[in-house]
Amino acid sequence: MPSEDASPVVVLEEASGGGEFSVAVGAAEAGAILLELEGIATPRPLTHELMVQILREQGLTIRRIEIYGLYGADEDGFLARLEYSKGFRSWIRDVRPSDALALAVASGAPVFAHRSLLYGASDDWLEEARRA
Repeated sequence: MPSEDASPVVVLEEASGGGEFSVAVGAAEAGAILLELEGIATPRPLTHELMVQILREQGLTIRRIEIYGLYGADEDGFLARLEYSKGFRSWIRDVRPSDALALAVASGAPVFAHRSLLYGASDDWLEEARRA
């Protein structure tokens, strides 16, 4: 039985099946991700769908999502960034991993993760990073 403070998680795995790790997400983001994955439409767009619609209307494209490291030594969270573009210009913004994943699902953008987060050696790296 899950604990009362258990957060929903998204399990990210390498396309080739070589490694995986879990990212805790908020209940709202988990709900948005599930609805999108199940193809369930809501009467009005959820926040992540609305943002994707606005970006598209302005000619912007979400190019990729990156999960690239740990947030603080004592935290269980990850760092994420969103890369978006218009024409030859591109921008990168740090975002919460849960928002990044919801945007990726809503837009169809690819999700990338740093190799150290995916492989068996990452367990040692993660533990060292948490103790530092």
